[in-house]
Amino acid sequence: MFFSAAISLRSVFLCTLAHYSWWRESGFGTGLNFLTLWQAFSQFRDAHPEATLQRLHFISFEKFPLTQADLALAHQHWPELAPWAQQLHAQWPLPLAGCHRLILDDGRVTLDLWFGDINELTGKLDESLNQKVDAWFLDGFAPAKNPDMWTQNLFSTMARLARPGGTLATFTSAGFVRRGLQEAGFTMQKTQRFWPQA
Repeated sequence: MFFSAAISLRSVFLCTLAHYSWWRESGFGTGLNFLTLWQAFSQFRDAHPEATLQRLHFISFEKFPLTQADLALAHQHWPELAPWAQQLHAQWPLPLAGCHRLILDDGRVTLDLWFGDINELTGKLDESLNQKVDAWFLDGFAPAKNPDMWTQNLFSTMARLARPGGTLATFTSAGFVRRGLQEAGFTMQKTQRFWPQA
């Protein structure tokens, strides 16, 4: 299950990494999305040192942050991510509400971790971020298990923050999520499933 999750992330989320530097995510959880993206970013940068993409800014929200010990325990399932996970563990903040900025990878990666309810926190984001987000990971628990997160207000905020031509990806195929995103202005397209359905 852990392996297939990483495979699906690469399949669904990372197909256009070369063009993007600002990413946002709706649920940080164990940080698998972030670590997998950071790994891909590092590998891309090593393979293309002359590319314009040299910095990564990742902004994520988490209502129920893990402890540092639980985070490290979860990451044991992905030893291939250990070089990046260890840096994250070293700076993992206390579970205090608000924004925690982590500067990683010798300044090449910025992680803004917002602890709290995403629907309450998005209103606190600086207006200078409007139309700056290159890509969204719309993650988190399935809508049936976490209905409070999946609101029209969230979808509209995502559209406001997304740059023209920005993208989003999500694992859920719930109809009301798709319709809500379309109402907010996103064009939705279903892609091939690369992982076993639970």
